[in-house]
Amino acid sequence: MKYSFLLFISVLFSIINCYSIEKKYNYGNPYLPSPAFEEEDPQFEEGEPVWLLDQIGNILSFPSKLILWNRKADNHDISPETKQYLINYIKENNLRDVKVRFNQYAPLSEWRRLSKNENINPIVKYFFGSISLISYTLLPDRLFAGLIGGDHYNSFTNTINIYSDLPAVVIHEGAHAKDFSQRKYRTLYASMYAIPVVGALYHEARASDDAFNYFAEKEDRKQLEESYELLVPAYSTYVGGAVGDIKANPVTVLTVIPGHIYGWYKKGSIDEQWEARKKRGK
Repeated sequence: MKYSFLLFISVLFSIINCYSIEKKYNYGNPYLPSPAFEEEDPQFEEGEPVWLLDQIGNILSFPSKLILWNRKADNHDISPETKQYLINYIKENNLRDVKVRFNQYAPLSEWRRLSKNENINPIVKYFFGSISLISYTLLPDRLFAGLIGGDHYNSFTNTINIYSDLPAVVIHEGAHAKDFSQRKYRTLYASMYAIPVVGALYHEARASDDAFNYFAEKEDRKQLEESYELLVPAYSTYVGGAVGDIKANPVTVLTVIPGHIYGWYKKGSIDEQWEARKKRGK
C-alpha cells in the first residue's frame, strides 16, 4: 500500500508539472534531410478492411477503451477526418521521411525500413529495433492493439502505426515523429526512449504537450478538450504500463485515476489558458 501511494504521488506530480497551451507553437524543421517517398511505397498506407479481424480486434481492445473511457480507442476503424488530421500535421511539420500506417500489418516492409534507417547507429538499431519488430510480427497490433501494444511511433523504423479513430491520439503519435526528427543525436534519444518508465515519461510528455499546442494553434477547441480527456490519463498509464505491455494490469488502473482527474481539471481551465496565450502573443 505504501508503494502504491508513492506511485500515485509521483504520477500526480509528473502530470501537474506538464502541459500548457500558453506558449507559441513551433512547426517542425527536421535536423536531417528527408528522402521522398515513391509511388510504389507511399508515405500513407492503410490496411485492407477485414470485417471479422477488425471486429475481433475491436473487442480485444476493451482494456484500452476502459482505461481511456472512449469506445474509439483502438477500434480499427479510422475515419477519413481523423486520417486527415494526421496527414495535415505531417505536411505542416515537414515530416517527409516518416511512414504512416493506418490499421495495417506490414512486417516485411517494416523490417526493410529498419535496415534502411541510417539515422540511428546500426548496433542500437538492430538490437532495440529487432525486439520491437519481433513483437510487431508475432503479436500484430492489427489484432491485439489495446490489449498488447496499440497506437505507437517506432523510432527505429521511423513509422507511425495508428489503430484508433481519435485525432488527439494520432497527433500525439505524429508529435513523437516530429520530436525525433529534430534531434541531432537520434541514437541516444531512441535509446533513452527504450528505458522503461523514465525514458517514456519524458518523451510522452513532450509529444502530448505538442499535441495540446497544435490544437490551440488551430483554435480547435473540440480536439483540445478531447486531448485533455485522453492524453493526460494516457500519460499516467506509462508508469503502470511499464510493468508490462498488457493495458489492464492493476498498477495501470491505479495510476490512470489521477490522470483522468487532472485531465478534466485542465479541460475546465482552457478559457483561462487561452487568454494567457493571447496575452503572450501567438
